[in-house]
Amino acid sequence: MLRLTYGALALITMLAAACGDDSAGGTDGTGGVGGAQMVEPGPTCTAFCVQVIGTCMAYGFTEESCRQGCQTNLNDEYARAEECGEAVEAVFACVSELDDCESVRDWRDQTPADAFPCRPEVLVVDGLIADGICLP
Repeated sequence: MLRLTYGALALITMLAAACGDDSAGGTDGTGGVGGAQMVEPGPTCTAFCVQVIGTCMAYGFTEESCRQGCQTNLNDEYARAEECGEAVEAVFACVSELDDCESVRDWRDQTPADAFPCRPEVLVVDGLIADGICLP
């Protein structure tokens, strides 16, 4: 049980990091000095960021920064293992389909711990982390 909790926390941290850092990028599609290369966000990350940032303001990032971080994170997970990418993308998709902002905040905060929104998808990622297939 402790491993699943650690994995879930690692996933939530990773997903929060997927929302990016507004200070790293440049403007007009260019990476800033030392900034990350811009990526083209796919539909999953676009929908996730519209829901989590645009609609619910669940994190303090811009939608564009979220899209960039989300897609970079997703690309990294798919490069690590197809299973990792698919599992993380399922979490992003689940969150983007939540009906209201309270559910998004419950997912973000893992409330309640045994029944937060998208928990089954998070547990799949937890299992892959525990098995050493995906990295925390």
